[in-house]
Amino acid sequence: LLITVHASLLLLLARSSQALPKILCLHGGGMTGASFSSSIQDLQNALAGEYEFVFADGAYGSGSSKLWVSDPPGGKGQATTDPHFADLSLDALDAIVAAEGPFYGLLGYSQGSAFAPVYLSHAPAGTFQKVFLFCGYVPSTHAGLVSSIDAASPFGGLPALVWMGANDYVISNSMTSEQAALFTSPQIITSSAGYHAVPGQGDGTFSQVLASIRSGESDSESGSGGSGSGSGDDSSGGENVTLDPGAGVGS
Repeated sequence: LLITVHASLLLLLARSSQALPKILCLHGGGMTGASFSSSIQDLQNALAGEYEFVFADGAYGSGSSKLWVSDPPGGKGQATTDPHFADLSLDALDAIVAAEGPFYGLLGYSQGSAFAPVYLSHAPAGTFQKVFLFCGYVPSTHAGLVSSIDAASPFGGLPALVWMGANDYVISNSMTSEQAALFTSPQIITSSAGYHAVPGQGDGTFSQVLASIRSGESDSESGSGGSGSGSGDDSSGGENVTLDPGAGVGS
């Protein structure tokens, strides 16, 4: 009995000493890493002890309103063409990957989701094993960045989860579907009751999201959702973006 208890204790200590797989998280425009962390507590709680979530801040914006990419200087109707337009954010993520890597996954929400493929086009192959994108779009107001994305797509066949809410009136589902096409056979989950938010445990697709993070299976699914606890889009702390259906949102 003593030997059995001793062996169990050693196994427990060994597991506790192992580093958890890390997921690098990119917030929405007008947020920070800290506010994004607060908004996806359901996801973090459900995966506690399995994964470590690391939250980055975009290099643009100021204070509690950070951006991964600034708006085009000439307005959203005049797309930028410089492929280096968001280099400061790329440098910021490079520093985190170097200091805190290796990373298992890359997770992005809204503008962070739009920026995730930009970073994938920049980072060395194998930096991430999977990518998880919520309420995303192609940043078409930045033609130079899109050129970099297109040149790197489909990112070596990197497995991808693309999630969208049927009631997202900030980023249309067609815009998110356009982003999904950047990947090879992405897993697409659509919540019939979801909105512009990372789904929480009240959403009917929440268990599918957890399964995807844990297993990375690639297939298309849809589910009915309840109200998710996630990062909403409002003036009190959600993502501050202006909808431009023809060009993209935020930047």
